[in-house]
Amino acid sequence: MAQKINNLNFEELKRKSFFKLAMLIYLSAILTNIFYVISSYNNNLIASAIITLFPLVGFCISVYVLLVRRNYLAGPYIVYIVLGISTVCLSYLEGLMSGYYWYQLGLIFVLPYVIRHEVYFQKHTNILYSMVFLFIVTSVLISPMYSVYYEHLTHEQTHFKFILNSLVCFVLTMIFSMQALTHNKSYIKRIYNDKKQAVSEKDRRTKVLSNLGHELRTQINSINGVTQLILGDTPNKAPNTKYFEILDHCNNNMLLLVNDMLDIHKIESGLFELINEPKVLYDFLNKITIPFIGKAEEKNLELHSQIDSKLVGIVVSIDEKRFAQVIYNLISNAIKFTEQGRITFSAELINLDNDTVEIQFSVIDTGIGIAPNNIKKVFESFHQITNENNPVYGGTGLGLAISQSIIEAMNSEIKIESKLNKGTCFKFTLTLKRLAFLPNKLHKEEIFNIDFLMSSSVLLVEDNMISMMYAKKLLEKHVTKIYEATNGVEAILKVKSYNDIDLVFLDLEMPQMNGFKAISHIKEHRPNLIVIAFTANIPSTELINKLDDLGFDDILSKPFSKQDVFAILKKYDKTLVV
Repeated sequence: MAQKINNLNFEELKRKSFFKLAMLIYLSAILTNIFYVISSYNNNLIASAIITLFPLVGFCISVYVLLVRRNYLAGPYIVYIVLGISTVCLSYLEGLMSGYYWYQLGLIFVLPYVIRHEVYFQKHTNILYSMVFLFIVTSVLISPMYSVYYEHLTHEQTHFKFILNSLVCFVLTMIFSMQALTHNKSYIKRIYNDKKQAVSEKDRRTKVLSNLGHELRTQINSINGVTQLILGDTPNKAPNTKYFEILDHCNNNMLLLVNDMLDIHKIESGLFELINEPKVLYDFLNKITIPFIGKAEEKNLELHSQIDSKLVGIVVSIDEKRFAQVIYNLISNAIKFTEQGRITFSAELINLDNDTVEIQFSVIDTGIGIAPNNIKKVFESFHQITNENNPVYGGTGLGLAISQSIIEAMNSEIKIESKLNKGTCFKFTLTLKRLAFLPNKLHKEEIFNIDFLMSSSVLLVEDNMISMMYAKKLLEKHVTKIYEATNGVEAILKVKSYNDIDLVFLDLEMPQMNGFKAISHIKEHRPNLIVIAFTANIPSTELINKLDDLGFDDILSKPFSKQDVFAILKKYDKTLVV
């Protein structure tokens, strides 16, 4: 490290702004010293002239060391030592009132502007400051007020020296200050430009990641569609059914990973948001552990759900999907890190009034536990706790980081209690807005019979042929007719050509003309036509509001299931026959 510091690359050094400022200081100091040598000699102050030569020689040596020997550290030390010794001697010869100590004060002022941006030189700054302070104290202690060495030097001449020294130091300080200010202004401008470029780069990366997420989700939707078609039609007769079930499982896991990557990007970009809707809390919580029953049984673990009976009938405003995402992450982790014993999910009512309901949620396991020094680390993005005794359990390390961000957005915090080889408890308390009545659509969850027929025609607008095939396969037994289009231009022509079209599934991202542009032409020709946005993007408030403003009636996010498609059909078709 020391060798790297003391032997700087000269070409790199010349490009540094501090180097230019240092050269200006050296040049100014050399010219000033030459002036003092001549002035002292002309005033018959021979000893002062000789002593003033020492810092002049020191400056020249320092420049040589820097330019030729390429050693940056030695230069300042040479300057400070020779200049410090000479000012002590000159103060002693000509008296304190001559003002030679001004040089030391000038050094204190100049030093930070020369080296403050060089991190590796910080410790040397303190050493040089200490040297300056030592020389000033020495000058004050040993020097008389007026010269006793030069008998011919009058008080008036000494006062003139004081004014001259003060003026020279003031002028030099002002020059260095202006140079430093110019440098700072340039530095600030560079920071501003870098920040502006960074913002632009961040926007570009956000767009690229969003497009990447869209493309990945589109491909996942294609895999999901083909897999569901194989398993859905003849699940017991399909060849290699087990392999397709594995493919379906891997596809779902891949979707979770993509969603996690997009979520953590939204969180770090400040674009994360909650979409609250009315929810029957007790019913929702009782079903939340169902997806994990099979995983727990595979490891011979007991999975329990303890929901406070006092929550029955309570309706709250909550982002159901985000809350479920948190619980899924916690339970999934609990199963992953537990080899024997049990996992318990509980919801306990803490406080209830007319406006709010306060509930403590917890997920408790009997797994490997977390070491005290690792508890805070589990919420770091892309971080996994591993050691020599524990295997690597896989995953991206994003689940808990995202879960904590979701709970923080809900004005709470996930807390951890854990003991190694005993288990872990994740818990948090939520205060949710309570609704005084249950919206009609939530009074009763209707079971949707897939054996239905619609007297309607549907237009599918999709450029991805596999997504088109999957959606068409889902609809062909339940609608009168299916029309197809692969871009917005074709969709407009179909709508204009076939008046029997009652509902349009319109993809948002397509060549030639996308769904964002096509919707206005479709609605202009058929204002009452139901148009459903088809998208591989994760719906956000911004996207939903944009689609609503454009005239879309609803949104169907990819990858979609047949239940999602049928729910849309049921919602908007008035001629449904079951």
